[in-house]
Amino acid sequence: MINSFSHTGSNVSIAWRDGEVAVFPAIWLRDNCRCAECRHPGNGQRLYEITDLPGSLSIGEIGRQGDGGIRIVWAPDGHISSYSEDWLQAHDLSATARKARKPRPRLWNSSIRTAMPVGDWRQMVSDPQAELAFLDSYHAHGFGLIRHSPTVPETVIAIGNRLGFVRVTNYGAYFDVMSVPNPTNLAYTPIGLGVHSDNPYREPTPGVQLLHCLLSDAPGGDTLLVDGFNAAAILRKEDPAAFDLLTRMPVNFRFRSADADLNARQTLISVDEDGDVVGVHFNNRSLDWLDAPAELIEPWFAAYRKFAEILHRPEGELTFRLEPGDCVVMQNDRALHGRTAFDPSRGRRHLQGCYVDRDGLESRARVLRRNLNEKKEVAA
Repeated sequence: MINSFSHTGSNVSIAWRDGEVAVFPAIWLRDNCRCAECRHPGNGQRLYEITDLPGSLSIGEIGRQGDGGIRIVWAPDGHISSYSEDWLQAHDLSATARKARKPRPRLWNSSIRTAMPVGDWRQMVSDPQAELAFLDSYHAHGFGLIRHSPTVPETVIAIGNRLGFVRVTNYGAYFDVMSVPNPTNLAYTPIGLGVHSDNPYREPTPGVQLLHCLLSDAPGGDTLLVDGFNAAAILRKEDPAAFDLLTRMPVNFRFRSADADLNARQTLISVDEDGDVVGVHFNNRSLDWLDAPAELIEPWFAAYRKFAEILHRPEGELTFRLEPGDCVVMQNDRALHGRTAFDPSRGRRHLQGCYVDRDGLESRARVLRRNLNEKKEVAA
């Protein structure tokens, strides 16, 4: 709740009743005017260019509105903007408010085995609250396991297109994961695979990977997951210099086949403007060459080795077996995945996978939440 406010012409200061103070620059407020002259009433998109605003913009008058918000008359053009109290609180630019708005991942290790984020597909397709609960848990942990989905080919496409939008690559809309002769990728062999993120040789890297189990009667082939964000946090604590180097120096990743030649250059660990980890790209099989100053080569490889050792610590590995009808959904730049070796001579193991852009699942969660909230308002 607003206790008081003041302005200098170039910004507005609002004192909340809890004692906190928020400062809103004038140009920011003007650019966020939601009136019908500035935003399309239907889609909310801007109806002007930034160059259409006065270069000498300032606050001419400011007053309190009946709903508790503020009303501003801008100089020199006399445009009028209104901002509700709720909107101002939701968009508070103070460090405290910005930190509170930022999603905080729930870091995990092998102990999550007894509390994995799990959804029941039968409930998810009929109950929006069940689907949203799964997505919220997925977003917090960077992965989730869907059980009781159909055990028919291409189910992974149906799941992917419900939760987001399937991304077509050189592998197609989906791909089969099973042992084949003359494989183009080690995933198509029965050997064990260390934890990794998929396709770091793409720009952008796929945001989400789904793996759906159709058959699983071969000995072995258990799924391995490691929280890359947790591993990065451990590296930052144990070796800050190594962490810093892996966030600054990119490396080349490469994939070549008869019909594709893909290359991308990116850091093993990505951080945002606050220094928080937002992505891990780790794939020993597709790591190409490090194009860096000679004096950084040995320090980088030492940091790379240290990070790999952390990723392979048993206490960080979650191991479980995918049964027919299970589908594991993984944030590709966080939940690194692998598998134990399996014996194709003693049984079959057949998974189908696909990629979905990360923002698709985020969009799905927001739409579900909005629809559920609107139903509650109507019911009230």
